[in-house]
This record gives sequence, C-alpha cells and structure tokens, in this order.
Amino acid sequence: MNELLFPKKTKQINYENSLEICHKIVKQNYENFPILMFFIDKEKMDDYAIIYAFSRGVDFIGDNFKGDKLKQLAVWESELKNAFIENASLPVFVALQKTIIKHDLRIEPFLRLIEANKRDQQKKEYKDVNSLLDYCDLSANPVGEIVLRIMGYKDEKLIKLSNSICTGLQITNFLQDIVKDKKIGRVYIPSEIMKNHNVSKDMFEEEYIHNYASKKNITNLLNEMIDINRNLYNSGNILPKLLTKKDRTIIQIFIDSGEKILSKIEKRKYNSLFNKPSTNKFEKFQIIIKSILKTSFIK
Repeated sequence: MNELLFPKKTKQINYENSLEICHKIVKQNYENFPILMFFIDKEKMDDYAIIYAFSRGVDFIGDNFKGDKLKQLAVWESELKNAFIENASLPVFVALQKTIIKHDLRIEPFLRLIEANKRDQQKKEYKDVNSLLDYCDLSANPVGEIVLRIMGYKDEKLIKLSNSICTGLQITNFLQDIVKDKKIGRVYIPSEIMKNHNVSKDMFEEEYIHNYASKKNITNLLNEMIDINRNLYNSGNILPKLLTKKDRTIIQIFIDSGEKILSKIEKRKYNSLFNKPSTNKFEKFQIIIKSILKTSFIK
C-alpha cells in the first residue's frame, strides 16, 4: 500500500496510471461489501474506485503508516487541497481531481475523513454511544455523502438516511475488529456499555484467559451493540426506495452486506472476537443478486 500511495519514483503520473493504481488498491483490500460491481457502468465504477482509494489511503496512514502519522496525514490533506485546484501529483489524487470536477464534489467530506484519522492518533477510547456516533460522523458518513453526490443526489434528507447506514457499517466493522483494534491501542466499544456488562478492555487481548462468566459478559455486550447497530440500519433502510432504480441496488448491497456480517457476529457470539466474521466472493455475489431482486420490485 505504501508504494501505491507514495511511490518512490518521481515520474509524472497521468490519469490512466492513477486510475490503475486506484483499482489496484481496491483489489488489494478486503471490505465487507463488494466495491467492483458488474452491473455498474465503467465510468461510474471508476469514480467509486477512486473514492475508495482515497478513503482507504487515509485509513492506511492513520492505522499502518510506519513513521509520523500526523505528518503524513498533513501531506494527504495538502494533496487533497491541490486536487481541488487541479494541481495534484500523488497517484490517487491525479484521478480524484477529475472525479471532483465531474461531480462538483465538496472538499468538506474529504476533510472529515482525514480529521477522523487525526483523532485516532490522540483519542483511543469512547465513553458512550453518542461520542462514538460523533466519531462515525467523521470516519464513515462522509463516504456516503460523496457516493450520493456522484449519483446526483444532494438532498439533506437522503444524506441523513445515508449517515445511518454508513454509521451502521462502521460499527459493524468495529465489532469485527475488536481484538485487532486493541492491538493498536484503540477501543471503539463505549466504556459505559463495557462497564454495564462487567467487561474490561484487557478482555479483548488474545492472551486473556476467558472463563464462562467473561464469555457470557462479552456475548451480552455484543448483543447490546448488535441491537444498536441494527437500529441504525433500520433507520436508513428506506433510502433505496427514494433513489432511482439504477442507484437503489448499490445502497441495498451496502445494507445487506453489513447485516450479513452482523448476523455472523450474533451467531458466533464471544467467538467472533477471535474468529473474525467475513464474507467471501461467493457470499458477496449472492448479496448482489439478492439485492438486485429485492430492489427490482420497489415501485
């Protein structure tokens, strides 16, 4: 990833080179939902790949960059601003600036994604659900807003529904990665909920020896978080009905992908901490087909 985002070679990158790198980033990273979808026209799919590459790039810096993360996030932010004046040079941004112009995108959602990763370097725990939702408004919701704008939607009502879905997807991701996040010193489960279920953050470490009581407490904690998560999906699930036929399937796929992972977490209970639920290529294909069928009957 580092070489794709920040190549050592200083040769001039053109749009085609940049787009190729964006698609490489898509293929090299796992997400719960499919990024490349066969029913979307190539030009629109390229735009989604570019947005994904930007988002994944900023997350990589915040999570995995070897070196001064805040300094590198500042480089990412500076290059973003260059892209908005058509003066970008880093690979991802050369393609991004064309998507920005084409769809008249605003800089503010992109800046919020960068701000989320800045916050990750300083804030490691969250007291309650509201503070976690506030973080998700930076780390996840901007992506939905950008995607809607690429689709041609700017209505605040639609963005609000999208926010519920995106926050839901983010919390599902947190529930998948509890142990992984703890390894880098972060806990995205609200401390108030942990306290209510007699769960301590050291229980999220691989070395911790669990007994019947701790397993039951973690399962109860997960059940509460799953309820919160499902309510978010339910709060936004009307969104596909408000979009055109060509767009609603994409949003439905995101919702169904998140709910699929959530069901796996619920089924595995405590074991989901150390046996991360995921979806394989066949399951993703099934989700796409079911979502197409589901949205085909929306009037």
